[in-house]
Amino acid sequence: MELDILLTLQTQGRDFINPKRIRLLEQIRREGSISRGAKAAGVSYKFAWDAVAEMNSLAGQPLVDRETGGKGGGGAHLTPYGERLLKIYTLLGQVEAMAVAAVQDERVSLDSLLSVVSRLGLQTSARNQLFGRVERLRPDDMSHKVSVRLDNGDLIHADITERSARRLRLELDKEVLALVKAPWVRLEATDTGSDDRDNRLRGTLVGIERGTEFDEYRIELAGGESLCALVTRTGTTAGPFAIGERLVARFAPDQVILATLG
Repeated sequence: MELDILLTLQTQGRDFINPKRIRLLEQIRREGSISRGAKAAGVSYKFAWDAVAEMNSLAGQPLVDRETGGKGGGGAHLTPYGERLLKIYTLLGQVEAMAVAAVQDERVSLDSLLSVVSRLGLQTSARNQLFGRVERLRPDDMSHKVSVRLDNGDLIHADITERSARRLRLELDKEVLALVKAPWVRLEATDTGSDDRDNRLRGTLVGIERGTEFDEYRIELAGGESLCALVTRTGTTAGPFAIGERLVARFAPDQVILATLG
């Protein structure tokens, strides 16, 4: 099923911006003229003139600067405010597209905007993305120790700077995304307890992708979340672990990157 969302912004009970007016603004910017922009947008010159006048009036500042008279009705260009309006409309369109995709993808949790944006719109070099909420904040000199309760119930810890904590506006129960690069994850068949500060997540090995120098191991955690680790190849051997084996994934608190939506 294909879904379309037609975004309209209103003010004072009247349409301010809609798809038809956006097309007009785009063509005015391209053509440098209201009359030529109207023709390119497939609307009459009167419609275009009235639409520009109403948008300028409703905004309280001009979206389009006009020069009356001359061939073709004079020149026109978008003001900085008009340019910003076009950009934000484009961004809102991208958010709409993510919303439509999320509705049709049962793997995407709709419990929060962070989950939708992260799964459908966020691209990072960190292979592992874990969702959770801040359970504890412990300031320590110039750093913050942040405890995050993951959606599957596991608890992990992150060490970040005091400045980062302020920028992220961290507080108890705030939703966060924890990023961990695959090379930072170490796998063990049993918990050796060699470093009590390490995060430890237990799961089942469900996939192995062979490489020339490294193998990528995919661990399924409780709740169905996945965690990937890169393991250095040793000659031509099949590797130290087998599919179905229960493993412990370890990574240090200072190797956890936190992200929020403000």
